[in-house]
Amino acid sequence: MMQYSTRLPVRLGLLACLAAGATLSLQAGQAAEPLAQAATPLNLVTACAVLLGLLALLLLWRQHRLAARLRVQEQLRASAEQGRMACEQQKAREQERLRIGRDIHDDLGQHLLTLKIDLSMLQIGLSATAPPLAQKLALIARNVDLSIAALRCVIHDLRPPALEHGLQAAVDGLLAEFSRSTGIACDYAGGGALADGAAGTHDALLYHALQESLANIARHAQATQVRVGLRRHAATLELRVSDNGIGMPASTRLGCGLSGMHERLACAGGCLHIDSRSGSGTTLQLTVPLPPAPDGTASHC
Repeated sequence: MMQYSTRLPVRLGLLACLAAGATLSLQAGQAAEPLAQAATPLNLVTACAVLLGLLALLLLWRQHRLAARLRVQEQLRASAEQGRMACEQQKAREQERLRIGRDIHDDLGQHLLTLKIDLSMLQIGLSATAPPLAQKLALIARNVDLSIAALRCVIHDLRPPALEHGLQAAVDGLLAEFSRSTGIACDYAGGGALADGAAGTHDALLYHALQESLANIARHAQATQVRVGLRRHAATLELRVSDNGIGMPASTRLGCGLSGMHERLACAGGCLHIDSRSGSGTTLQLTVPLPPAPDGTASHC
């Protein structure tokens, strides 16, 4: 389309020059016979002018094409740079989440565990001599247990322990536990996309998205079969979760779980598409960009 819009003015200019040259030649040919000898130099000057005009138009056309090519290359470089920066930011966020998770586990987790042990020892020592105080200590110990459980949820959200052995093992374990607890059959395809390390810094994002999708299916879908697919397409990674359930009402598509999924994907430069019809099941397709290739190319959703 760009080539057509560039060549059209040039062609019109060429036709104009040719028409001007033909007009001048005709005027020179219609001169009086005594001036026939003088008209020959005029024809030569006209031809030279036309050729110079054609050459000027050709140079302008080449310059215009070169400028358009440079603009396209600059846009590609800018797009590649934006993709690289987005991937670096996502990687930095994941590293920060790992650091925060380790700090919480090593510091606050150990303090709560020590407090629980001390309370248990006091409770044992006072159970015979001061039963009311022992009951109070039991309530405090119960609150400490709740705090430890909440802390584990926070750490799990920052970096799921299942990912310590890689995303492939985490997905296999998640699907196996889902089938065991719900009785819903799972069909998974995507080992190739994980085998080449395509997921990379998106491990936690994909795991949480799959976890949330399966939880929604277990609670609402009334499905008997789930299909999970993970594939690499150009410079993007696509996770597709489909079920044969009752479908998703439009009013529930902005729930907390899906809203959180939208936000996480947006931070990673990805997107979420939901295809659901009443009685025809639901398909969630998540797309996240992969790090730019060595040639600097990148794709966007």
